[in-house]
Amino acid sequence: MSDLSNQESTEVNARERRADHLREARRSLIVNAARDVFAKEGLDGASMRSIARASGCSTGAIYPYFHGKEELYCAVLQEALKELQLAVTEAIENCSLIEEQAGAGVLAFFDFYNGRPDDLSLGLYVFGGLKRVGLGRELDGVLNQQVGGVIGLIEDRACAGGRPPEWTAGAIAHCMGLLVMGHTGRLSHWEYEGRYLLEQFLRR
Repeated sequence: MSDLSNQESTEVNARERRADHLREARRSLIVNAARDVFAKEGLDGASMRSIARASGCSTGAIYPYFHGKEELYCAVLQEALKELQLAVTEAIENCSLIEEQAGAGVLAFFDFYNGRPDDLSLGLYVFGGLKRVGLGRELDGVLNQQVGGVIGLIEDRACAGGRPPEWTAGAIAHCMGLLVMGHTGRLSHWEYEGRYLLEQFLRR
């Protein structure tokens, strides 16, 4: 009787794992499709219908995972931020000189978005022109916490390397300015690459 009970329990666990895997795969499919739609149409232009069409499912199949396109946009940004954090962490860990680790993190931040212009554009969702837009207090809070985690990695290394408290804010602001100027063609006036200018700033 005990062996039969154990077998049934094992079968139930296996079914639950398969169901979890299927749900995660479907969620990932929806998020990836949403990323493509948002990159082409923006948050305002996208609709749950167009995202469903791109993911090959019905709109009804999306709602168990996301209540609206704002939640989907947040999920897209979260995935990018997870990858950004991994890139920054790896760059810092691969730098043996403590005083250069923060700079390595900033350069990894730049390289990540410079090589992924769609993610840069999506990441600037909070501004419509010069007006802050956002996704609502709750979703903005989720994203701000994640961004804070990435920035915190750099701040920690900056402090360990003897940088002043304001250094990280200036470095990230410089980084983002160069990314925006580079991807909008504004740097062509000086004929310098954004990464070169960022390296010069970090050396100072």
